Formats: sequence, C-alpha cells, structure tokens
Amino acid sequence: MLFDPKQQNLPYTFALLKPDIVLKPQVVQEVINKIESQGLIIKNFIQRELYKEEVLNIFYKQQKFIDEILQYMMSGECIMLLLCHETENPIQVWKKMIGNKDPVEAKKQDPQSLRALYGVSLIKNEFHGSDDPSSANKERDIFKFPIPQKVPEFKYDRMLVSLELLFKFLYPPNLEHSNALERMDIFAIYGPALNYHSVDQCLCRTCAIYGKQHLEGVRDTLMKLESEKSGIKIRVMPNQSKSQLPQKNTLPPLRLLKEEDIQTIYQQICQKCQEHCNGYAHLCGGRALQHILTDQEIKTLAAEMNKQELLELLYCEKGNAATIMIETVSLESPNHYTKEMIEILFKDLETDYYNRYKFYHLQNVILEDRRIRMNAWMSQLINKPIHRFKNPKLISKVPPEERKNPESIHFTINRLLPIDMTYKKKDITQAALEFPPNLADKEKLNPNEEKLALLKRLHRETHKMVEITDLKKFDPNGVYLLRKYNEGRNGGWDNYISLKGMNKGTYVVPHKKESI
Repeated sequence: MLFDPKQQNLPYTFALLKPDIVLKPQVVQEVINKIESQGLIIKNFIQRELYKEEVLNIFYKQQKFIDEILQYMMSGECIMLLLCHETENPIQVWKKMIGNKDPVEAKKQDPQSLRALYGVSLIKNEFHGSDDPSSANKERDIFKFPIPQKVPEFKYDRMLVSLELLFKFLYPPNLEHSNALERMDIFAIYGPALNYHSVDQCLCRTCAIYGKQHLEGVRDTLMKLESEKSGIKIRVMPNQSKSQLPQKNTLPPLRLLKEEDIQTIYQQICQKCQEHCNGYAHLCGGRALQHILTDQEIKTLAAEMNKQELLELLYCEKGNAATIMIETVSLESPNHYTKEMIEILFKDLETDYYNRYKFYHLQNVILEDRRIRMNAWMSQLINKPIHRFKNPKLISKVPPEERKNPESIHFTINRLLPIDMTYKKKDITQAALEFPPNLADKEKLNPNEEKLALLKRLHRETHKMVEITDLKKFDPNGVYLLRKYNEGRNGGWDNYISLKGMNKGTYVVPHKKESI
C-alpha cells in the first residue's frame, strides 16, 4: 500500500512474539484473541525467522545480554505485528497487556499480563513492544511495514472550497452567460462561496417553514451555550412567557441554512428546493452574514471594483486625465475564462483528501491573476506594452521562494498575460485512436458474417453502390463513383458511372453511350 499524504496517519506500536511461544499455535491464537479484545487492530502480520541485523536493531538497548538474545531469537520463527487502536494510545495498551520485562516481577504486579502467564525468564519473556513512537517507527521500518492510515472524517469547513462548489457560484443555472471572472474576483474578496441557503430567498413558502423551525432549534441551542459560558441562568416564571424574559445574551435571527442544516431537513423539502440546494452556491453578507448577495449586487460590486483599480492604474500613466478617460471605458472585463482555464489556474495548489482547496490559497492565486488581467486590460486601453508600465506593483524584490509559496502574501504568478490570451486547446489530431477490429480484416468468418464483410471491403473504395438498373431511383447528393466489379484486374470503362449533384450523369455500355 502506497503512502497517501492526504490520509490521516494512525498511531501504532510494534509487537513481537518470540520463538518458544510461536511453536504453540493454540497459545498464539489465545494471544491474538486477547489483542483483539483490548480493541487493538492488527494492521500487519509476518511470521518468519529473523536475521542477525534485525535482532541487533530491535534490541540495541540491551547490549548486556545481546549474545544470549541473539542465540534465542534466531533459534526459531517469530511473529511480528503492527498494532493500532482507534481511541487510545496503542503503545500504552500493548505495554500494559504484556506487563513487566521480568516475568517474576510481572506475576507480582499483574498476574494476568502476558509475560506473567507465558514468560519464563528475562531473556525468554516471550513478548516485545515499542517503548515510544520513535522506537515504533524504527521497528516498523525494519520490516518495511507501511504506515497505517485511515480516510479522514469529512467535516464541514467554510474555509475549504472544492472546485465543484466554486463552479456552482461562477456558473449559476439561472445565468446563461455569467461573467465568471467578475464573480471569481468577488469570491476572492468577499468569499468564500458557501453552500448556504437563505430560508427567505432560496426556499419556497412551505419549505421555508421547515427551515425556520430547524433554525429556531439551532438558535436556542446556541443561546444556552452562550448563557452557560457567561454564567447567566434564565429562570422561567409560571406566569411569564419566553418572549418576556430578560435576555442579556441575544443572538440575531438565523436565516441561513448551513450545509449540515440542509442535510438534516433535505428529505422534508420539495424537489424544486432540493435542486436549488444542489445547483447553487452563494456569497453571504449583511448583519452576522445572514444575507445572500444577489446577482445584481455582485455585478455592481464587480463594476465598482474594476473602476477603482483601473483609475489607480490610469493615474500612474496618464495623471489627471485618468478621471476623464475612466468615464469612456466599459467596466466589463474583456477576458473570459472557461472551466478548463480555471482548472489550469489552480492546478499547482494542494487539496485535502476530499479535493478541497484552502480558501486562503485560492484567494492569493485569484488576486494575483487579477493583477495580471488588469495590467493586460490597461495595456489595451493605452496601447502600451506591460513591461513599460510605471505601475509600482510590477516591481518585486521578494526572494523567489516566497513568490512561489501560496501561503505567503508575496505570492507571484510568473507570467505577463492572462490565461485566455495564451491558452491553446489540446491538439487531438495527433492523439492515438484505438478502433475496434474491423470485420473486413477478420481471417475466419462465420456464415452470417460473409456478406457483411464483403460489403465492408467494397466500401473501402466506394462511397455508394447501386445497380445500374436502380440508378433512376437513386437521388444523388454530392459526387459518387459507382463501380460494378466484373472479372478482370481493373475492370473496363463501361464499369464506371459518375454522378455530380443533381445533374445528369453518363455511363458507358458496349457499342452504345446512354445518358441518364
């Protein structure tokens, strides 16, 4: 099994069963049953004789008895185990199971420990376990056991964004021609885009009732937690309603259903609302982020943002004339990115096990790409090469290592033009195409395949084949060459006929030329 850096490493310990106990299969089975009863999971199992180097590497701390240990450990087969535990420290669990190194002391301390039950002497105590994680890692590596891993538990995190979620925001189903770049810039500045949905704006009236009831329960739970943290206990009087209670810890009304909330009520809402939740992603704003930004708000924000940044760049190049020039400029970005181009933009970023990007990484990449796009836009407006700009943002004295790191505020993309100005579609003409074997090339044919194979062979040299007697029934479209295969290597002139478009063609028969 290959190591996957996106998976979660499990804590583990190395366990060894020595030769005398391995000779007793019934005892070995009893030990394995006890291991499993303690919640330990056997990830790897090997039974064989040990090499001298392996024994020396395992028992390097016991140099005083190394000769006796070598003689005993190489006298027969041993069993090597790699053990994990889901909730506890496997090193401590295994150490507690086997007991003291000296079987005599182990019988006094814990008579039910494995060394107390099966150990004979300090050398033949029959069990070995790792002392700490460093020793476990070394002993695991001796036998080339892979590091045990598990699939990490999925957790909702608003700062982790997948491409699927981002594309839901960039290309919403209700917009036929959405400006993906403008929406992507807004996502970077006001994001992240979330799979949150408003009970007021996204759901129908019936489904909104389910959503509000659920959010009221969530709000009550949060209120209780806030009260416990602050030490305030609200007592309900017999004649006092809940709305009349003095509440010092108040929360604003909740109007946004989060991803985990949607999963809870998903089966209760109608199909139309389910399709909306599956197909849309939103940006949140307003008080306590309880408002969903509409498409018109996003478009207005993008236009204002483009205007301010273009004005700054124009001031650097044109001075006071920039205020006049900006009024004549269209504020819609001239660049357009497809989904393939956006995937290229993020291809070097790391993802977690569920292919989610860190929002901070996406933000740095998008804003850096926006800088490049704005410079290219400015170059078109003033008809001046980018490398001759007075823009101070083009000057960078940061080390290259910092510029390549998306975690750094100095992250820089090493190109001058936007992706859509340099992107080339893949040339598929050179791609290797694998077609299924043709029936015409088959060596041995079944009786029902002979006629079809003959037609396929004839089709390699002709486009259409008709009998001359049926020619007047044929409506020609294009140019066709018809040939009747008679005896002879190449046939004769009277074997061909030519049709072109809707015009009449001619064919030749012996001693007579006829027109059709």
